[in-house]
Amino acid sequence: MKYREIHFEEIGSTNDYLRDNYSSLDNFTIASADYQSHGKGRNSRVWKGNPKENLAFSILIKNKDLVTYGGLFSLSSSVGVSKIIEKYLPNKKIEIKWPNDVYINDKKVCGILLEGNLPNYLVIGIGININQKDFIGEYRKTPTSLFLESRVEFDIDEFKKELFDELINSVSLTETKIKNQLDYFESHNYLKNKIVDFLYDKNRYQGKVVGVDNSFNLLIDIGEKVLSVSSGEIELIH
Repeated sequence: MKYREIHFEEIGSTNDYLRDNYSSLDNFTIASADYQSHGKGRNSRVWKGNPKENLAFSILIKNKDLVTYGGLFSLSSSVGVSKIIEKYLPNKKIEIKWPNDVYINDKKVCGILLEGNLPNYLVIGIGININQKDFIGEYRKTPTSLFLESRVEFDIDEFKKELFDELINSVSLTETKIKNQLDYFESHNYLKNKIVDFLYDKNRYQGKVVGVDNSFNLLIDIGEKVLSVSSGEIELIH
C-alpha cells in the first residue's frame, strides 16, 4: 500500500494538522514531526517527548469504506506497532492495554489517539518512545523507551520505514485481517484476567477482564453477568 509522508521539524500537533487539512490530503497521508509542542494523549492529556529522540506521527484515513470501521483502528494500529516492536525486541514482553496503549514489561512505550469526523475522515495519532533516556515529571503510567529496554540506540529513520509499512498494511482493514488482529490482541492483552474498575451506563463497577468481542469491546465479568465496554477509562485494581 502506498502512503505519503509530510515531515515537520516542529509542529503543534500532527493530529491537528491532518484534521485541519484533511480535505486537500490523500488517504494514507502520514504527518510526522521531530517534535510536537502540543502532542495529544487520550482524555485531553499531553503526550510529552524529547526532540529527535522519539517518533510522533499521525495517519489520515479518508477512504469511505475504511472509515466505516471506526474504533477498530485502535486494534489495527496497536497491533501493527506491537509487531514491529516485537521484531526489534524479540525477548521482551510486549502487551497492549485496551484500547491502544503498548507496554513493554509493564511500562508504557506507545500511546495512540483516534480523532475524526465520521464518515468523512479519521486520524490515528501515534507516539512511540524510541531513544529517550530519561523521563522527567509525573506520569499516570511509568514510561519507557526502546533504548531503555535494550540499551541500544535505534536508527529512527530505519525503524520508521518498517513501522509505516507495517501500519499501512495493518490499517488497510478486511474482515480476515480483523480476525487475525483480534487473535493477536488476545495473546497480548495486558488486562486479561485482571480486576479493573470502570464506568458503565453511568454506574461504577469492578470486574475481571475476560477478553474482547468481535467489535473490540472489552468484556468484563462482574459476577452476575459479562458487560461489553466500548469506551471509557479502565483502572487496574490488581
